[in-house]
Amino acid sequence: MFKLLFTAAGRRVELIQAFRQSFSNHNIDLQIITTDLNPKLAPACYFADVSYELPRCNEAHYFDTLQEICRRERVDLLIPLYEPEFLILSHHRDELKKLGITLLLSSEPALKTALDKWETFNFFMANNFQTPKTTLDNSVWKEDDLPVLVKPRCGMGAQGITSIHCLDQLQTLKPDSGVLYQQYVSGIEYTLDILADFNGKVVAVVPRERLEVRSGEVSKSKTVKRTDLIAMGRQIVETLGVIGPVTIQCIDTGEAVYWIEINPRFGGGVPLTIAAGVDYPYLLYQMAKGESVAPLIGRFKDNLTMLRYDQAVYF
Repeated sequence: MFKLLFTAAGRRVELIQAFRQSFSNHNIDLQIITTDLNPKLAPACYFADVSYELPRCNEAHYFDTLQEICRRERVDLLIPLYEPEFLILSHHRDELKKLGITLLLSSEPALKTALDKWETFNFFMANNFQTPKTTLDNSVWKEDDLPVLVKPRCGMGAQGITSIHCLDQLQTLKPDSGVLYQQYVSGIEYTLDILADFNGKVVAVVPRERLEVRSGEVSKSKTVKRTDLIAMGRQIVETLGVIGPVTIQCIDTGEAVYWIEINPRFGGGVPLTIAAGVDYPYLLYQMAKGESVAPLIGRFKDNLTMLRYDQAVYF
């Protein structure tokens, strides 16, 4: 029996179903454990075998509670889904390892670069990956630069992003160390689902065109076999040294590709990548078991479209 725990399960029903289907296909017994602030109101928890209530990650008993759940359930693989947890869990990596638990999380330096959009921008610039003009100072912008996006340095799902079209409005904003200012770039948006092994070597890259986004999460998407994006995504991940599932966002203007974000976790649209033939669940199982994983670069179904829709749980 392989025991897998997802934190902050929330609405990630498709992800849980994908893991269950994959393990069934490979005849592997699987138990899925989930945690959430309120499991009774988290749809994904109804698709798990066991669910637990977990305090907010900034509360005193968060890790002790999670550690006890892991110990009680004898968890093999811990997959955190909520970015504010990541650095906290990274600090406790050795404690989890002593319990025989594999934490699917990148190193602390890589996390700090990916989780802070200002550090991500500096990483792109330092390694010659084209990225939009970005500053911490709202007074340096000119009329020709507009529109400018005001973004939280740390955040998920496009929360808190504002588009500014008026220079006076931009320059009169109060100083805020928690935000950055980034030039808006128009073009075709792509998310790259990337999987790297525990040595930081990329196993798979699947670009997805973002056809429609709702509340910061993709609702319509299709796979695109673009070798240029695949090669660049692989280079970004291996340069940064992230491991496990990673999503990278970029925009193709028709003249250049601008790299925007690195998210060191499962993206909301990863079920499309799994459906396209990259068996993330089984690959992660192999990695957790210490088995070698052969690269699958470019081996996925091209032009596969996903249209997501709402379903409900009744209780």
